Amino acid sequence: MVRSLDKKWKEFLFAFSGFGPNFMMVLMGAYFSDAINPAALTSGSYQAIMSGVCFILPALFPILYAIAKVFDGIIDIPLAHVTDSLSTKWGKRRPAILVCSIPMIISFAMLWWPIFGAEGQLLNTIWIIFWALVFFATYTMCLIAFYGSLSNVCENEPQRLRVSSYKSFFDTISYCLVYALIPVILDGAKIHIDKFVFICMPIMLTIVIPLFMIKEGEKYGYPEKQGFQEEKVSIKESIRLTFKNKIFWRWLLVNSCTFIGLQMFLVAMNAMIIGGMGMNGLEMAILNTCAFAPVPVMLYLFNKMKAKKGIRLTYQTCLISFAVSIMSFFLGSKFIIPNNKALQMVIGCVGGVMGSWAIGAFFMMPYHVTAQVSSVEEKLTKKNHSAMYFAANAVVTSIVGAISGSLIYELIKMLFINKKTGSIVWAESFENAAQIMGADVSNVFNFGTMLVPFIVAIFCILGAIIARKMPKDYTPAAVGKELKKQYPDLDISSVENDEEFSKEEKGETLFVQIGLSILSGFIFGFIWTAFLFREVKAIAKQKVITPLWWALSCLIPFVSIVFILKADKIIAEKTGKKPMSIAYIILGVLFPLLPLNFIGLSILQKRLNGVYAPEQSAQLEKKVEAV
Repeated sequence: MVRSLDKKWKEFLFAFSGFGPNFMMVLMGAYFSDAINPAALTSGSYQAIMSGVCFILPALFPILYAIAKVFDGIIDIPLAHVTDSLSTKWGKRRPAILVCSIPMIISFAMLWWPIFGAEGQLLNTIWIIFWALVFFATYTMCLIAFYGSLSNVCENEPQRLRVSSYKSFFDTISYCLVYALIPVILDGAKIHIDKFVFICMPIMLTIVIPLFMIKEGEKYGYPEKQGFQEEKVSIKESIRLTFKNKIFWRWLLVNSCTFIGLQMFLVAMNAMIIGGMGMNGLEMAILNTCAFAPVPVMLYLFNKMKAKKGIRLTYQTCLISFAVSIMSFFLGSKFIIPNNKALQMVIGCVGGVMGSWAIGAFFMMPYHVTAQVSSVEEKLTKKNHSAMYFAANAVVTSIVGAISGSLIYELIKMLFINKKTGSIVWAESFENAAQIMGADVSNVFNFGTMLVPFIVAIFCILGAIIARKMPKDYTPAAVGKELKKQYPDLDISSVENDEEFSKEEKGETLFVQIGLSILSGFIFGFIWTAFLFREVKAIAKQKVITPLWWALSCLIPFVSIVFILKADKIIAEKTGKKPMSIAYIILGVLFPLLPLNFIGLSILQKRLNGVYAPEQSAQLEKKVEAV
C-alpha cells in the first residue's frame, strides 16, 4: 500500500472519514437505550422515542443486547482477518468499506424504528436485536478496514500521532454535538430523538472518503508482485501474534478497566444529568460544554506532559482525574442537593473541567497505541495484520462494555430508592416506583444512576494501578525493545535509534492544537454564552450588549468579565437585586481556564432564571384558578 497521506490536508481529511459512523455510534450509545426504555428519564423528555413508553421487555432486552455487543466484539476477529488477508484488484481495505457501508446505514435506521408499537414489546425486542447484529457486523467491518489502513498510509510516528490527534479532534466534536448540543436542539425544536436520528443519517457517508484516499490495488502494484511484498499471515498466526504480544496485552488490561467505566458513564450520562440532577436540555448543554470545550487544550497539555514524563504517568493522571470528576454527578444530584440548582451547576461544571483532562486521552490512546504497536511489528517482521490489533482491542472492550453498559446499567437503572425509608424497588418509572412504595414521587430517586459514579471511579483507579505495567512510552524504539524481550532473535536496529520528533513537528503540533481549540472546544462554549446573550438582550429590549462583546468574550480571556458585568447590571435592574460586580471580577480572574468564565456564567444563569420565575409562577396561578 502506498503511503498516500503526503499532504497535511490529506491527514486531516483521512481522520475525518470515520466521523459520520462514529458520531452516530456515540449518539446511539448516549440515547438509544433510554429512548426505547425511558425508565430513568423524567416524563415529557424528547430524548425518548415516545415519552413514558417502553418499547422492549425490560428484563429480557438487556441480556440479548449484551449478547449482541459481545457478538460485535467476537466477530471483529474473523472480519479483521478478512480485511488483512483480502487480495483483489481494488486492494484489501477499500472493498470491505464499499460492501459494508450501505447495509450499515440501513440497519442503523431500522434500530430506531420499533415497528410493532408500544404493545409489541417482545416483537420489538427481537426486531431491534436482529438489526443490531447486522449493524454491529457491518460497522465493525467498515471501521476496522479504515483503522487497519492507518499503519500503511502514514509514513512515520509523528504522522500517525498527528492523524490520531485529528481523529481525537473529530471524536471531541462528536461528543460535543451529542452531549452538549443535541439536548438543546431536541428541547428547542421539540423533536423526539428518533426523528433527529433519521435527519442525521446521511452523515454516515463520510466513511466512503477512504475509498478515494487509500492507494492500493492493481494500479499501485497489488496484487501483482510489484513494490513492497508483505508476508501472508493466517488467521491462526494473526491471532497468536496479536494476543501473545505482551506490550499490547498490558495496554488491553488498562483499556478494559477504562472502558468498563467509560461505557457505563456514556450510556448513563443523560439519565444522571436529567433524572439524577434534574437538569433541562440547556443546563445539560452547559455541563457538557464545560467537559468537552477544554479537550483540545487538554490534548496539547497531555502531549507536553507525555514528552517530559512519559505516556504511562500522563495516562495514569487522566484516570485518577476522571475518577474524581465523575463523583460530581453524585455530589451534584438532587438526592444530595435537593433545592440549589446554582450549587449543582458549579459542582457539575468543576467536575466537567476536571474530567476534560482525561476525555481527549480516552479518545486518542486506543487509536494511537494500537496503530503504533502494529506498525512497529510490521516494520520489524514484515507481517502486516494491523486490523487484527484493532479487532483484538475491539473484542475485549466490546465484551466489557456489553457487561457494564448494556447489561449491568440496563438492569440497575430499573432500581429506585425512597430517600426517606431507604427502601429499593424494581419499577419502570419514577411514578411506578412511587406507587409501589406508597410514597410521594418527590422522595423517589433512581438508584442505578446513583451507583454509576462509584462503579466508574473504582475501575478508573484500578486501571491506573494496572498501568504501572505499561512501558513508559510507545515510541518505535520503546516498542521495539519490548518486542526484543519477547523475541530475542528479532533485529530491531531499524527502530533502535528512532528520533522522529523534530522542533518543527512540535511546532506544527502546537499550531494544530490551537487551531483545533478554536474549531472544536471553544465553539461549544459559545453556545451557552449565545443563549445568555439572547435572553439578556430580550430583557433589556435594546442592544446594550452587542454581538461584538459576545464574540470577544468567547475568544479572548478575561473579556468575558466585561460581558458578565454588563449582563448582570441589566438583570439586577430587572429583579431589583444588587449587582455582584466584585464577585464576578474575582471569579473571572481566578478561573480563566477557558476564555469563558464558567462559574461566573453559572451564577449569572441562576440570576437570569430568577427573572422568569415570577412570570412562570403567575402563569401557574392562572392555570390553577382556571381549573
